[in-house]
Amino acid sequence: MDVSVATGVSVTGGTTTPPIIKCKWEQDLTTALEDGDPLHETPGSQFLPSGYYDGNKTVQYWAVVTDPEGVSTVDTVCVDVYHPAGPPENGSFKYQVILQHVDKQTIGKPAYLAAKDAGLVTYNTGYLPAGPELEDDDVWQELDKCTAEVYMGSEDLSYHQPCGDYRVVADACDSGNAWASQAGTDLENFFTYLCVPKFEIDFNSLYYGDVTVCNEKWIAGNKVWDAPPLAGAPSPNPATIRNIGNTDLKINVKQTDMGFGHSGATPTQYQGPIAPAEGASNWNVVFDARIGSIGENGMYYDPGVEVELPNTLPLCNTNEFDFSIHVVKSVYGTHTGTLTIGCVQEPF
Repeated sequence: MDVSVATGVSVTGGTTTPPIIKCKWEQDLTTALEDGDPLHETPGSQFLPSGYYDGNKTVQYWAVVTDPEGVSTVDTVCVDVYHPAGPPENGSFKYQVILQHVDKQTIGKPAYLAAKDAGLVTYNTGYLPAGPELEDDDVWQELDKCTAEVYMGSEDLSYHQPCGDYRVVADACDSGNAWASQAGTDLENFFTYLCVPKFEIDFNSLYYGDVTVCNEKWIAGNKVWDAPPLAGAPSPNPATIRNIGNTDLKINVKQTDMGFGHSGATPTQYQGPIAPAEGASNWNVVFDARIGSIGENGMYYDPGVEVELPNTLPLCNTNEFDFSIHVVKSVYGTHTGTLTIGCVQEPF
């Protein structure tokens, strides 16, 4: 038995209905898809910076796209990425990434399911899955047919790129130059570049050399990483510090008494921008440290006191690290101790 059905088509001079970004997400190259939240406790993507100098973070940008006039008419899919809204970049444009069509069966569909299970996917209006089952997932139903395709592009964030929430806007254009953004069918979401305060130094010891009682002695660093050693400088290099995190830093220091001890039953704990006046400290040694060579950025401190240096070490900055020692009272001999350096995040 034969059955006949009516057919019809309307041929236009070009496409008139823009594409639709059905959903989108970002992921990194780790097996968890987001190294900042590998257990997926927070919706959306959370990424960590590399934590080392000149180390980049690769981010993949994914989108599922359809078009009422046929997905084959889609010509360009891209994402525009914007810095976090606050300082230092105040939401400015970061870069654009052109996404490439990927094989839907071997790459696109598995990637979508993994991102969906991880809670990374943002859906456009009307496409939010109705439930956990795939038969309730409108995006999956279109991917399972021939009416939607998957696109992906990757680009790096530098190690010193400011931390915060990055806005990502996905757009698409068809062969008739109709853009999704013109019809409100583009899609935006955010991913988080988690704040990681971190620094590194190019010296492994601090030797003050010969000192005279009641005289302060400075040991100067420099701004050259791994510079050749100088006489009287920290070993093996003049002290240099650089910010390798993705937020501004405040540096803190703490030193042991190097065996000099204190005069009196109970030690004081002085710290301040000027040397302690007589009676303000009963330690037999006082230290000073500063980032850079400007005197007012130094802080005097007693042994055992953790002091935060006043000036900021900004993103992607390298500076000299200067130290001084003032032995108030001592017998002749060699003294050794430990210098501890730390950091805290300084808000932009």
